[in-house]
Amino acid sequence: MILLWGLLEDDSTGLVHDALEKSGAKFFFLDHRRIFTSEVEFEAGLGSDIKGTLSDGQRSLNLAEIGAAYFRGYNFLDYEEMQGKGYDDPLALKATGFETQLIGYLNSSKALVLNRSEPSATNGSKPFQLKIIQNAGFHVPETLITNNPEAARDFIAAGDGTICKSISGVRSIVRKVTDAQIDSLADIQWCPTLFQKIVPGINYRAHVLDDQVFAVRIESDELDYRYGQTKMYPDTVPVEVAQKCISLNQKLGLGFSGIDLMRTPDDKWFCYEVNPSPAYSYFERGSGMQVSRAVAKFLVDADSGRRPS
Repeated sequence: MILLWGLLEDDSTGLVHDALEKSGAKFFFLDHRRIFTSEVEFEAGLGSDIKGTLSDGQRSLNLAEIGAAYFRGYNFLDYEEMQGKGYDDPLALKATGFETQLIGYLNSSKALVLNRSEPSATNGSKPFQLKIIQNAGFHVPETLITNNPEAARDFIAAGDGTICKSISGVRSIVRKVTDAQIDSLADIQWCPTLFQKIVPGINYRAHVLDDQVFAVRIESDELDYRYGQTKMYPDTVPVEVAQKCISLNQKLGLGFSGIDLMRTPDDKWFCYEVNPSPAYSYFERGSGMQVSRAVAKFLVDADSGRRPS
């Protein structure tokens, strides 16, 4: 049995859901909006398998049946039931407890999970992830992380262009540092900030699924292509680059990831970061590359024992 946990309104979850349905696969869809009524109970003895049940308030699933799982989490505080309420509300405590227990089960189960918590956490620290990226053989942009305004000012002055972005996994819009921002650099003393030199070239997004690489070439009129007039094309990357992507995915302990790459005019390949819960649907819709079908097949094969867990 495949466990699919998320929201159908989320395109990346919805596309996998549709692909699983079309394939005739056995799967249990757990709507994240049912987090307030869902229950999970399990137990494990030393040297024995974990046993338990999962219920969404209407249907139940024997946890031992789960051979593969794919989930994309959400902030339940955004749901209608939580309007005007905080984390200390009984409803929030119920949802937090359920989420913690189910993720705890998935992290400790024998099922193939896309992706477990520990490897996914590397995206919460850009400096840590950049070192792993570098060790995988990729070039990384010249980077400075500082809360020292003078150090930041010197770094920005020594080059043709610099961007700033979040150090954590929180999404931020990538923009070139402007003169107005330089005048406000004193503010970073309260918040360490990541600065990077702009690397000229062509953007690529590589989605890695185990030993498969799905590459998309991106053309845009904006530095951050998510917010510009953007065109995407299915493409391939050189074999050695593909192998580095696969190796990086493995080094991070991930089964599925989205890797942001830049190919320079002199054919050097830079890597910016690795997303452990990629919104691949944006790239699938833009390029026509069928990542969702590959994810669905990967889950089906794992559930049937044709792939190692």
